[in-house]
Amino acid sequence: MTDSTRAPEREDALTYDEAVRGTENEIKRQLRSTPAVISRLTSHLSRAEGKSIRAKSLLICAMGRDGLIAGGAVKTAAAVELLHLATLVHDDIIDDADKRRGIKTLHRKFGEKGAVLCGDYLVCMALELASSTKPPEERRKLAPKTLPGYLTDVLTGEMRQNRNNRNYALTERQYLKIITGKTAAMFEACFHLGFLFSDESEACMSDYLTIGKNAGIIFQLADDCADYESTARSSKKPVLSDYKTGVVTLPLIYALKSDGSLRDRILGGMTPRELKKAVAAAGGLSYTHLKIAGYHKKTLALISALPGLKNKKEKLTALLDRAAGMPAVR
Repeated sequence: MTDSTRAPEREDALTYDEAVRGTENEIKRQLRSTPAVISRLTSHLSRAEGKSIRAKSLLICAMGRDGLIAGGAVKTAAAVELLHLATLVHDDIIDDADKRRGIKTLHRKFGEKGAVLCGDYLVCMALELASSTKPPEERRKLAPKTLPGYLTDVLTGEMRQNRNNRNYALTERQYLKIITGKTAAMFEACFHLGFLFSDESEACMSDYLTIGKNAGIIFQLADDCADYESTARSSKKPVLSDYKTGVVTLPLIYALKSDGSLRDRILGGMTPRELKKAVAAAGGLSYTHLKIAGYHKKTLALISALPGLKNKKEKLTALLDRAAGMPAVR
């Protein structure tokens, strides 16, 4: 890189590892510095260790041509994780889950009302934190959608899912529309916000948004499979909870299409264990894994075609692998 093309030095710039640690510390600081009326609940949440895949995706996308990350991206990454944590608190109430991330769920320990209010508080905390840090002035024109806008997409997807509970006629196309909002919108937001903190060419933005959306779809499809394939001990959260709460996911959609008798057997009263065997036998899990592989392949091609640092593309590839259920992001 010549002097004329070298990225300008940034006083607040961090390495990727420093940014990850900074994000983790900011999350814990936020959770442990809440008002006394709610501090017992947020302190309990601070004990849990998540994968932080959304925050890490934002930080990777924020890497500049010098391989460093603007300090402001750390607070934004922490805000995204706090928003995600709020959705988990609410999801656990809906699913009546006992554990999340290896610890007792908030509503089990403190009651449903307290958990709902704590989830709401986390949303407010996250949005306030995000608003305290903005990307460089010249990049803000590239932000037609804000974090609250993406959150609206997430909630719309959740509402579509709720409306289709126990809808055994749900199509694959309809389901993909649901998860494009419910899960993929937040991943797209992370890629978008991270990109704004970088010095990547404006021409790359649409590719980053597509990669983010695809990563979210891959993550959700892999989670759909894990609901049938994992144990509660290995996943540190409830398994087969989708079926128990009426959520229809792609493995079941395909199985219902493949096995004409399955719908009647479900309505007649199948146990989760019986359904697990039936979905696997009907090819629902195999089909979903094929869909994951298809999204994974075309998204890898998009990453490979990106200009910029080899290290950044390697980290994006590792993140995509993690979303698909492969080895963890480093």
